[in-house]
Amino acid sequence: MPQDRIKKKNIYPVWDFIEKNLNEKIGLNQIAFFSKYSDWHFHRLFKENQGENVQSYKKRLVIEKAAYELKITNFTILEIAIESGYESQEAFTKAFKRYMGETPNGYRKRIKVSKQKEVVSHFENSIIREINSFSIIYVRRFGSYESYPGPSWDSSEVKQILSFIESIDSHFKNHKWVGISQDDPLISNEDKIRFDLGIVLGKKPTIDMNFGYQEVLGGRYFQFRHRGSYRELPGIYDNLMNVFLPKNNIRLRNAAPFEVYLNPWEENEDKRIVDIYIPLEA
Repeated sequence: MPQDRIKKKNIYPVWDFIEKNLNEKIGLNQIAFFSKYSDWHFHRLFKENQGENVQSYKKRLVIEKAAYELKITNFTILEIAIESGYESQEAFTKAFKRYMGETPNGYRKRIKVSKQKEVVSHFENSIIREINSFSIIYVRRFGSYESYPGPSWDSSEVKQILSFIESIDSHFKNHKWVGISQDDPLISNEDKIRFDLGIVLGKKPTIDMNFGYQEVLGGRYFQFRHRGSYRELPGIYDNLMNVFLPKNNIRLRNAAPFEVYLNPWEENEDKRIVDIYIPLEA
């Protein structure tokens, strides 16, 4: 999806509302309300920017979240169906097959086979720790993680954040820079993958700007410190989440992993330091 397609104001509150209420039955007029546009204008605008209508977007995220649940847990398909807002396993299976091209049971069996890969990276610089919740102001981009594995200082996303930092009379080195990988690239189509880049901010800004504001929930996390190029990050995530942690019976939580860039202004790629946080079950 071309990056300039997502540049309309007021879409961030809509994303936030939908993504916080995935398993709730909410009316289209409720969603449109957060955009500050009329119902008709909002839905036309959303489809134009998102490449799918609101209901399709919401249903797809529900199914993709369920697919991830099938991948990381031993919950029964019925349990996952009910958790996903479906009234029966049959209805869930039908919807899942329509979006994923296979049944939930078939998908789970295939994923278990793919987990037999060997670990190709070492994770000595890792710990399991509890962290507190925090909030960030962010910009969102769509596309593969390989195409944008970390903040690029000539990118529109970084420039937009820098303009915000300047507007509050601050300096970019005074803020913690965070990237959130919202989707599993083994589940979501490449052009639908969401990556949120932002800075930690104590409270939501009152000015009307084209930014999102979200809370990263605290809890138990697997933390790994990477030293080197951001281009290595997608491969590290793949090894951590799909091989190393499952092989060590470390149970993942169905939430987005994130990374903290400790020196994003470092020009030498090999000297960059990133802390990766993978959410774990309590």
